Amino acid sequence: MQGKVQRLDFTGSSNIGAFCRVTDYWLLQALSSESTQHAFEALFGMPPIITTLGGSTLVGILSSGNVNGLLVPHFTLDEEINALSSSLNCSIVSLKSRLTALGNLILVNDKAALVSSGFTKEEVHTIQDALGVEVEVGTVAGSKLVGSFCTVTNRGLLAHTGVSESELEHLADFFGVSADVSTINCGVPYVSIGLLATSHAAAAGFETTGPELMRLSETLFE
Repeated sequence: MQGKVQRLDFTGSSNIGAFCRVTDYWLLQALSSESTQHAFEALFGMPPIITTLGGSTLVGILSSGNVNGLLVPHFTLDEEINALSSSLNCSIVSLKSRLTALGNLILVNDKAALVSSGFTKEEVHTIQDALGVEVEVGTVAGSKLVGSFCTVTNRGLLAHTGVSESELEHLADFFGVSADVSTINCGVPYVSIGLLATSHAAAAGFETTGPELMRLSETLFE
């Protein structure tokens, strides 16, 4: 089934992945204009849950999650967690770690999770319990920023252009999806900063070129 693909901005920024986190089941978003909220809701088919994390609008960078759980940094406020709990049908775990940019450090779908080698063993166990999937500790293209270098859904994975063919094959097998490399926002290799995707739709930053849109569409939905 072909998915919907659309260029969007978030309050004028093409770095939409910094301010939003989406799965097949929920859409978290920092506060924005009504027109921005409506555009994301129309594309993904679900109303955005407006939140901050520790008072920060960098919701996409600071969080990671799937059908089973949402991970947020340790400085997330109790009132934020309580509000999220009332809106989400999954566990919410505040990860006690010095590492807080969880969206940049965890790559996850509903089948598996690749987590940065910067986490301690205890933190990895907490992540695995929260997400409820097989967890592998590692890097992508030699970087610990596994969530920044890739975007994965339950259908496809788009990776940094520095990923080798053998590494791409491993990622595809591990997550159980098709995979390819690309850039976003006219040449940016850190794809997750400018890409939000579910199994049915994808939003790319407004600077994304036609060839980049074609590559992500073919990878994530075909």
